[in-house]
Amino acid sequence: MKRLKQWWIVSLIGFLFLLPIKTEAASYPTPVKVKLLPTTTFSATVTGNYRLINLDSNQAISFTNPISFSQSNGKVVATTGTKTYSSSSGFMIDEVTRSDLNEVTISNIKQTKGSVAVKYRGSFTIVPGATSPDLFNTLDIEDYLKGVVPGEMPASWPKEALKAQAVAARSYAYTQMKKTSYLQMTVASQVYGGKSKEHSNTNAAVSETAGIYATYNNQPIAAYFHSSSGGYTENSENVWSSVVPYIRSVADPYDQHPSNPHYGWTASADSSTIASKFKLTNERLVALRVTERTQAGSVQQVQAIAYNPTTAQKRTINTRTTFVSSPDSFRSFFGVTLKSISFNIKGNANVKIKRADGSEQTVDHVAGYKLQTVSGETTINDLNISVRTKDTTIYYPTSPTQFTFTGNGWGHRLGMSQWGARSMAEKGFKYDQILKHYYKGIEVKKLN
Repeated sequence: MKRLKQWWIVSLIGFLFLLPIKTEAASYPTPVKVKLLPTTTFSATVTGNYRLINLDSNQAISFTNPISFSQSNGKVVATTGTKTYSSSSGFMIDEVTRSDLNEVTISNIKQTKGSVAVKYRGSFTIVPGATSPDLFNTLDIEDYLKGVVPGEMPASWPKEALKAQAVAARSYAYTQMKKTSYLQMTVASQVYGGKSKEHSNTNAAVSETAGIYATYNNQPIAAYFHSSSGGYTENSENVWSSVVPYIRSVADPYDQHPSNPHYGWTASADSSTIASKFKLTNERLVALRVTERTQAGSVQQVQAIAYNPTTAQKRTINTRTTFVSSPDSFRSFFGVTLKSISFNIKGNANVKIKRADGSEQTVDHVAGYKLQTVSGETTINDLNISVRTKDTTIYYPTSPTQFTFTGNGWGHRLGMSQWGARSMAEKGFKYDQILKHYYKGIEVKKLN
């Protein structure tokens, strides 16, 4: 009888071992999934309570550190110690029990200045990608924010500004996870640096606002934020396309912090570079002018003038309707990065001319103009025009060879200005007051 009992116990243990393991990550109250950017091959070093699961069989695999991952013939290959496993579905590094002591170090995460090792909280899935494994980090939103807030705002800034940033980032992440299966680790979503990026100041800001969201009609908002408004934030439809009721333009004197470096910025681009954006071949770009902007100063329309020397004809091109899908696209359209869409444009060929009636006028180009000379009237077609002085001959460009953009602010100008949040915090405003200044008609509260 004892042997029979022992046989059943052994059989039951074996049966339980063969049952598929639950392949969801450890229980996270509000899970967030982030796509990380590792190099083609990378390794994971695990610290704490984790298990490695082959997603083909949903079976746990014994492992030793580090676990190396690569891809071959469309399958993820995991190597641990002397053993190698191949899986069509990939692998999971599953956090069995959540703990602050748990962490996984990924050896090669792509950064601006190369690849570095980064520590992360939470669980991981490694699945086949186009040519190399895709790596996803799943964790609770509060732990996610600990790796976001210091990447979006300096941890040395006032706590109320950090708390405003934490609530904005939490609200934004929540709304994005309702629309997509994962977030990016870059500014395409929010800058996420994992556990390696955490700081005690920003961790405190996250903890002290845990579960608190900026809401509109009792729902978390897409709390867009940016570095510097340039003095005004903008209506959503004046930057992108749709009307968002809580993203309204507000005067932002707080943004003009004494240390804010984003006022009076300049950027320049050669005429030939800009002309290529307009796909000009037999024409020259002779003028570029802002023809429409909002009350907040955001550029809505830029007009280009193209001149054909062969036909002596000019034509006008409205960039917004022809080449640019939204005003925010102006920041990257001209072949040079512009910090914001609050800018002016000036070419380097501004000249003063005297008209037939004796009046004087400053113009941005003279290409195609009629010029009266001693031998009669002629059309200005050359790139330069010669002017003889008493001692020499000076050559003036007939159209700009370069355009300079000058402006204020950095970012899309929607929602909260981070520099403005810093100023408001330094002036004694609380985090909820900061948020209500930048997002109209909202409540700041904890959700059940």
